[in-house]
Amino acid sequence: MNLGNPHRKWIRRGVIYTAALVGLFACGRFLATDAYNALQIVQVQDLATGDCTIPGTPTAATHYTGTLDVYLPDQSFPPYFLPVSITNNLDSVGGSKATEMNNITLTQFSVQLSAPGVTWDGSCPSQFESVPFTAVIAPQGFVAHSVEIIQPAHARCLLLALNPQPTDPGPRHVMVTATILAEGHHGGTGIQSAPFVFVVDVCTGCLQSGYTDPSVAQYRYPAGYPACAALTGTNPYPGDPCSNPGQDKEILCCGLTDASGRAVGICPATPTGSTSTTTSTATSTATSTSTDTATAGP
Repeated sequence: MNLGNPHRKWIRRGVIYTAALVGLFACGRFLATDAYNALQIVQVQDLATGDCTIPGTPTAATHYTGTLDVYLPDQSFPPYFLPVSITNNLDSVGGSKATEMNNITLTQFSVQLSAPGVTWDGSCPSQFESVPFTAVIAPQGFVAHSVEIIQPAHARCLLLALNPQPTDPGPRHVMVTATILAEGHHGGTGIQSAPFVFVVDVCTGCLQSGYTDPSVAQYRYPAGYPACAALTGTNPYPGDPCSNPGQDKEILCCGLTDASGRAVGICPATPTGSTSTTTSTATSTATSTSTDTATAGP
């Protein structure tokens, strides 16, 4: 009786098992890759001039890092808004908008923050999610959306971590890395984009220290900001009209005195003077009773 090779059927079975495992691995890898790339944050968009809308389709105008000055005289804690283009990389399977199987519904963003030397807590969590929304992206289509990657609570915590002092010779900095995920649904399945990383230079006074206009150069941080009555004409550094004061573009602030005699910062500055008058070079948070003076920093 010829029993043949006693290991033959095990070899065959091993081949079958190996092939099955390879197939499952390849299938799993394909599905993971497909899901990972189907929803994509493509790039940061520059806002359209005039109406400040976010272009959905990627343009040549983009940037890879940002700046946030959290030490504004108006004592605000400015958030950082990131306008992005998001795409659905899936191919259409045909049909109407109602029957298209490869639509993706974008529902929120998830943000993870990290920064050297910064301790995050419940008041400013390192991981958080955006307010939920609904945006349907057709196959090979794009949508535009803005995500607040640094919230006011985070700006406050970062200012406390930077701990600026009146004796500082210049701005303090900390580099904050935001890792952003776009999240949504493809059919009945949750879907998530690959991580999109954006770095923000969070600083104290850095967007108030580069004035080259000779009419206001004397107010470079850490010199005191001017009184509104000491400024005439138009503000040469109004910040970005499409973003919050303190985000990405240089800003000149000014101060006025309220009914209680306190110096109140106004950002961006609104010139109210008819002639140039006395200004302050103070960098403390002391108040002033003069309409011509103001103090620097929150």
